[in-house]
Amino acid sequence: MLSPSQRDRLADAAELYWGRDLKVEAVGRELGVSRSTVSRMLAQARAEGVVEFLIHRDPDSPAIRRQELEDRFGIQAVIADVPADASDAARRLAVGREAAGLLLGLVLPDSTLAVTWGSTIEAVSSQLTHRRVRGLHVVQMHGSGNVASLGKNYGTVILDRFGGAFGADVHLFPVPAIFDSAQTRRLMWQEGSIRRTLAMRAGAQILLTSVGVPDTDHPSRLYESGFLTAGDVEELARERTVGNLASIFFRADGSTDGIAVNDRSTGMPFDEVRRIPVRLFVAAEAGKTEALRAALTAGLVTHLVVDSTTARELVAGE
Repeated sequence: MLSPSQRDRLADAAELYWGRDLKVEAVGRELGVSRSTVSRMLAQARAEGVVEFLIHRDPDSPAIRRQELEDRFGIQAVIADVPADASDAARRLAVGREAAGLLLGLVLPDSTLAVTWGSTIEAVSSQLTHRRVRGLHVVQMHGSGNVASLGKNYGTVILDRFGGAFGADVHLFPVPAIFDSAQTRRLMWQEGSIRRTLAMRAGAQILLTSVGVPDTDHPSRLYESGFLTAGDVEELARERTVGNLASIFFRADGSTDGIAVNDRSTGMPFDEVRRIPVRLFVAAEAGKTEALRAALTAGLVTHLVVDSTTARELVAGE
């Protein structure tokens, strides 16, 4: 018979592997054991009844939705099973909790994590498990200042949480989200400190982000007053944009060409985004479905964490 501590240890391994979708290697790193030991622990967990499996014949089950998303888009997906009538805050917390757990198995020593800012990313940051990762750097993906308050520290607070949780060095990007002119951006990009930040961002191994959209009950912060001018908003409507990724605006087909606001943006061009090996997207609002589907279709996503309602809409729309 297993002792309580033995059972807890097996439960930890089972939760990391089956509950959080970590690979065997990642479970081993988390628990401080070898691959072979993890395999034995998982087998024992099943034999001792520590973990049980349910067959979901309901076609609307999260497990089936997850498989559909993975097969359709070639990604790794996690679905937070949230009731359809859950509050927005509860939905974000559920997605944030799942994403924080997944991220724990993705960050590696001597690597760089690029992080955007936004309500869902904030929810992830508030639920991180504290585990020091040797040599990890956390870099701000895009600027967070606006015309009214360039010193606004919303993005800083989020980045500091990641740095504190992982014991990582944090590198801020102290520029506006969107410059007043493309020429100003070109001049700023020549500054030594900014060039170093851009180089670190370009060399990131992991990206954690969401997508921002204008037409929901809770629009992305980037669409709030002060970030975009009235002329910007009109242009984005003419160009039929459906959302933005780290201040880069895109259409339903994932294209960004010819959108003048992007020439002033501090975000990363999509061809550079695709060079980041692990790109973890999170979303907790069905209103982001069109923008998220565009990002998936454009090959920007490798890992996805969404709530069950958004997952259903993604699959139904296909």
